Amino acid sequence: MKKLILSICIFLLSGLNVFAFYNDVPLEHPNYNSIKSLYDLGKLPEEANNQFHPDEKLKRPDLYKLILSYAQAAISPTANLKYKDTDNNAEYAPYLQTAIDIQMLNEGENEEFGINRAVSKHLALSTMFETLGIGTPSLFSKEILPFIDIKSTSFIAPVAKKAAELGIVEQEESEKFKLAKRITRGEAVEYLYKIYKDDKTPTITLTVENFSNNSQYTKTEQELLNNENFSIFLDVWSRLQNKYYYQEDINDDNLIRGAIKGMVDKLSDKYSVYEEPSESGNLLSTLSSEYEGIGIIIELIEDQITIIAPFQDSPAEKAGLKANDTIIEINGENVIGQTLDYAASKIKGPAGSEVKIKVLRDKTEKSFTTKRASITNTSVKSKLIEENGKKIGYISMMNFGRSSYQEFKDAATELIAKNPAGFIIDLRNNPGGYLDAAVDIIGLFTTEKKTAVILKNADGSQESLKTDGNGLLNGYKIIVLINQGSASASEIMAGALQDYKIAKLIGTTSFGKGSAQEVRQYYDESLFKYTISKWLTPNRQEIDKKGLSPDKAVEDGDNDPQLKAAKAEF
Repeated sequence: MKKLILSICIFLLSGLNVFAFYNDVPLEHPNYNSIKSLYDLGKLPEEANNQFHPDEKLKRPDLYKLILSYAQAAISPTANLKYKDTDNNAEYAPYLQTAIDIQMLNEGENEEFGINRAVSKHLALSTMFETLGIGTPSLFSKEILPFIDIKSTSFIAPVAKKAAELGIVEQEESEKFKLAKRITRGEAVEYLYKIYKDDKTPTITLTVENFSNNSQYTKTEQELLNNENFSIFLDVWSRLQNKYYYQEDINDDNLIRGAIKGMVDKLSDKYSVYEEPSESGNLLSTLSSEYEGIGIIIELIEDQITIIAPFQDSPAEKAGLKANDTIIEINGENVIGQTLDYAASKIKGPAGSEVKIKVLRDKTEKSFTTKRASITNTSVKSKLIEENGKKIGYISMMNFGRSSYQEFKDAATELIAKNPAGFIIDLRNNPGGYLDAAVDIIGLFTTEKKTAVILKNADGSQESLKTDGNGLLNGYKIIVLINQGSASASEIMAGALQDYKIAKLIGTTSFGKGSAQEVRQYYDESLFKYTISKWLTPNRQEIDKKGLSPDKAVEDGDNDPQLKAAKAEF
């Protein structure tokens, strides 16, 4: 670790200052002595119009300006800042440039610096201690940590302990450290003065390093702790832990999970959801090979519990439930406004038991009764169809599971041996599933390595997922059936085959789910499903909330007119 030793002469005469003391820091100000003492020692910066503004919130540029002034560092005469929100001609610019030059700051870390962001107490002290080489204890007993809102295992505990040793405590509620509190400029000088008084030598060590890489917490954690509203969260947490009367109600795990759930529920994205341990089976069951229920995929769309698709040949499909039906009652209980997890728990149940579901379809209420069954989530079904003397391979896909690619490949290979004239791929009521399964299956239709889908990521980057060019079904006539229950991965597959003119789409406009989600399960079995990207077809068609339009529109009806139209193509 590089260190820059800056010799500091301790001036005893305030008259060495050229400018008069700040005229907005009155004698009765609580931080007057600290500000005056460091000013007289030449450890505070000159300010325009001799105005220090001690009661204003400390901003990020102020922090670096104060630390560098305190250490009497040589300030860069010019600035060439790369941040989008900084001005190279601003008064703070030379200080930020100096911080970058001596590696207090890593300019490549963020596009924006956050010049107007108020600084939290923990960030100010952490930066001061680390920059000025103030050692913090790493081992100490819980009994000697004097703050009730900091645990000895907390990442900030060493800083809090050192602050207490220096006498840096709150004037009110001194028993609390208040790590997320937004401090004033005067309070920041108070901290520096306490550090100065503790220093036993006439030199200050300015530690020069890349703080972002050596921080005890990540950039994301820093942003959270620097958020002004996080201080409210911590205050509420602290008051519940220490002052709330009904302590028997307090369960830390439940409080944290409730906070997480509330955070995710505030997102506008209907496909992102957090499920507590008791609920996580609701989502995982739809991705597993077998569970007990009626065989539907549901999502919360515009606060309405909406059927994405019933599985083919499932109790739900046989009962007449359809994609885009809005569920309003389950077994006579109104579920409008209920969570997705709650609705799923009411729909699922032991095989053989009965469930009554009322839905809203095209502004008309319809009631259905069906028996739950053991749902075997088989991905692929296939058969040979003979039509007008021609053999046609028929492959129906119920979803895109982990084994779907191999199942599809095996089914296609078996049908190819029977010399079909072509294939009908049925993706109706296929709610999707695993993205990589769809990409692999698309590769069976072409010998070239082609883009299967384009992903637009949160950081603005784009990624093209390529097929492997297996080509098993290359050259065959292909018809793909879609309907409003065809969603997500099934739309990716249908969209790619349509763009490359490999297949003709027949049916109705698909569901329109143009986003991809990732599922993360935690040690406590809670689960977080969240959107990680939007996707486009190879021709950059965006289908989110619009769906794929078929090449030939055919409405559903008795005796399956969509399948008849597909057969007629041969």
